[in-house]
Amino acid sequence: MGDLIHIDLFGDSLFWERMWQEARAKSLYGRRRPGRDREEYWNRRAASFASHSQSREAQQRVANVLHFLGHHDGLDREAEVLDIGCGPGAYALVLARRVKRVVALDPSPEMLSILKSRMQAEGLSNIEPVQLTWEEVDLDRLGWRRRFQVVLALMSPGVHDPATLRKMIEACHGVCLLGGHVRQEEEARRVLWHKLIGGEMPPVPPEVFYIFHLLYSWGYLPSLQLERRPILREIEVEEAIQELENFFYPYIELNHTSRKVIVDYVLSHAVEGRYIQKREFIAAYLCWNVNEVRE
Repeated sequence: MGDLIHIDLFGDSLFWERMWQEARAKSLYGRRRPGRDREEYWNRRAASFASHSQSREAQQRVANVLHFLGHHDGLDREAEVLDIGCGPGAYALVLARRVKRVVALDPSPEMLSILKSRMQAEGLSNIEPVQLTWEEVDLDRLGWRRRFQVVLALMSPGVHDPATLRKMIEACHGVCLLGGHVRQEEEARRVLWHKLIGGEMPPVPPEVFYIFHLLYSWGYLPSLQLERRPILREIEVEEAIQELENFFYPYIELNHTSRKVIVDYVLSHAVEGRYIQKREFIAAYLCWNVNEVRE
């Protein structure tokens, strides 16, 4: 046998950067129409996100995040936290009761409007809502470089390439926590994709796995945790239709014909005006200390 060529892929950051971006391009995210995943898209989803954030499943997710941060010494009473893609505040509102200050970043005015209403209702004044995309953030102009003890990016589209991941690290002087889905299954989406677009619906990219290897190649020591999330909800027909329209908004033109396909599907699966929504997600979380690097 000839000499084997040893390639250290675990230390090859360019390899993992390329694999991450190739996976995104081939995934569900790569099929989005230009401009359809920006402010209007998230405004459309704000009410649904706010409703879901009150569910038992959402409360369990928040509890898991608090456990993660506590285990990694990220819940200091004097800590400042940056929440990238905060949405209506599922994490920001809870963290604000445990840390000095939370900067809540989101591009959607509707998401931030809900957050502000909840802040007022809960008597919280130590959350700073900021309406920007993560790409628009200039760390030096805002004074955010290494400002935060904890930086979160949980199911956030803001961190989507090596540059935005680097920026997340550069905003932190302590612990980073990043979460994303590595699997999403819902029969309604799959069936309607075939009807509305044709072919098999692409999967979500398992980005967290690529980011894990990329962080290690950069010298960090991330911990990884997987979480299975089966969801069974009984909801009103109109809510089911709205959620499916919101899902397909980045991929198709929602006109009379496409809306009718969605409405007909939901009505055919409803019982006495109620629709059973079945989903299964596998979520992955990465946590690492920016000051702990391997030799």
